[in-house]
Amino acid sequence: MDTHVTLGGLPLANLARKPLRTMALLAVVTVLSIALFGGTMLGMNLGNGMRSMERRLGADLMVVPQNSANQAEALLTGSNSSTFYFTRDIARKVERADGIAQATEQTYISSLAAACCEEKLQIIGYDPDTDFVIAPWVASQFQGELEDGQMVAGANVNVSVDGTIELYGRSWPVVAQLANTGTGLDNSVFINQRTVPDMVEASAAVSKRVMPEEYADKAVSTVMIKVKDGYDPQTVAANIKRLDTRFADLGYVYPGGVTAATKTALDALTGYMAAFVAALWAMGVIVLLAVFAASANERKREFASLRIMGATRGMVDGVIAKEAAVIGAAGGVVGVALGALGILPFSALIGSRLQLPYLQAGPWTVIGLALLAIACSTVVGVVSSFAVMGRISRGDADIILKEGR
Repeated sequence: MDTHVTLGGLPLANLARKPLRTMALLAVVTVLSIALFGGTMLGMNLGNGMRSMERRLGADLMVVPQNSANQAEALLTGSNSSTFYFTRDIARKVERADGIAQATEQTYISSLAAACCEEKLQIIGYDPDTDFVIAPWVASQFQGELEDGQMVAGANVNVSVDGTIELYGRSWPVVAQLANTGTGLDNSVFINQRTVPDMVEASAAVSKRVMPEEYADKAVSTVMIKVKDGYDPQTVAANIKRLDTRFADLGYVYPGGVTAATKTALDALTGYMAAFVAALWAMGVIVLLAVFAASANERKREFASLRIMGATRGMVDGVIAKEAAVIGAAGGVVGVALGALGILPFSALIGSRLQLPYLQAGPWTVIGLALLAIACSTVVGVVSSFAVMGRISRGDADIILKEGR
């Protein structure tokens, strides 16, 4: 049975008639689309995480126990959970140093693997009366007073349907769950300092006690400090060391420095990704040009026949452009779909593996980036087809048919 193919349906018919060539072109465009969408998405999410971390680090200086500076830095970037502490009397002496505008104490406890989380949970005890780091963030979701035994959960913590978290064999009520930040705070729960002894006692009942009983009500992991105007964190740290000779051995962490180091690592990573994506696109465009150009010779008779049958050069060019547009758009859609499947469901895993702040972009941003990747893939396909148009336009239809080329 004869099949009637119109000029409008000719591009799809041509693509179906040459499945190997079509699949090869689709594969190239798909890879380009994955690289553009995936690379840009990763860079964007890392940038979002970096900005989120900068907003959450409200202290200029952290004073931590001896040999704990690296653990404290890891907590800031979300790389690990830890338990470390000195005693409250040391913290109170530290807070007397010159140049301190605000100071607040926090206690860190690393839980065992819990049902609520894929990884160890970081428990952070803070003082709502003096806190200037966590309280402003918590206030965006919870306006009440955090009572003894209650928790505020980070975004990645799974809260049960009855509004509790099972931890150390006890159910702890959760009064609020915070928005995603892309930092280690998302895998944390927050309690007031008066709840810390209860948490320590609960740990002793079901597993190894997280700290000796005598330290439970006086353990402090860090003094978070905001310096006065006219002072810098290094000067305040020097003032603290002068208070007591033992304080020279304490750890001093400068969140601004951690942010700067993280930003340097982030800039290097995104720079490598951008260079890789650019190189891949350059090679991909060259491959597309080569494939389209190679197909020009074998298709000369096909397009010459169309000219003989009355098709104008513009009509022939339109058929070629439509074929390329279909390949570009289809490859773009497939690439975006594969890139989304490889990134969106694994945001938490990607952030933990990179050990950098990682905050997934919102749905409208993802949709916008997907449309951009599809548009770019379509455009590069059409532009590559100009190679065929140029080769075809240089030949005369009658001569091509007579020569059999």
